Amino acid sequence: MLISQLPHNDQLFLGATHYIRVTHEDLTEAAADTDQTLSIAGVAAGEAFRVVNYRLVQAFKDTADGAFNDVQFKFGDDIPDDDRFFTATQVNAGGTPVLYKAGALSDPYIYTGDAALQLLVENMATPGGKSLSSLDEGIALFFVQKINLNDYGDYK
Repeated sequence: MLISQLPHNDQLFLGATHYIRVTHEDLTEAAADTDQTLSIAGVAAGEAFRVVNYRLVQAFKDTADGAFNDVQFKFGDDIPDDDRFFTATQVNAGGTPVLYKAGALSDPYIYTGDAALQLLVENMATPGGKSLSSLDEGIALFFVQKINLNDYGDYK
């Protein structure tokens, strides 16, 4: 997984400050029918965060198993609200993958205490017995806005 700051011009155009790149290689859960939680980053009191937009660059897929047809992403935190920023969205090529989507909030969520941002990857439910680590294709991008309000002084 890659978290990177966007260039200044992209920040202005997208309204996002960073992007998060998730690939099939980040999905390492080998147990069948088991979800995986990816830790994204920590946030502290006074930080504001939201998912602005999402783009599925390449649908997630197990090229050796056409019956593996359900993987969904949720983006939230450990407060807990596992879909605070991004509700359950299909990313599997065998399902009906969502290529573009806006985040769940129009305004950033402001944290009043420390928390951890998380991406919940929901695996295909029984029957099937599939494991996320068997996915060998897939790239998703989350364009996010992160603002540390503590960086700004007392403007008078």
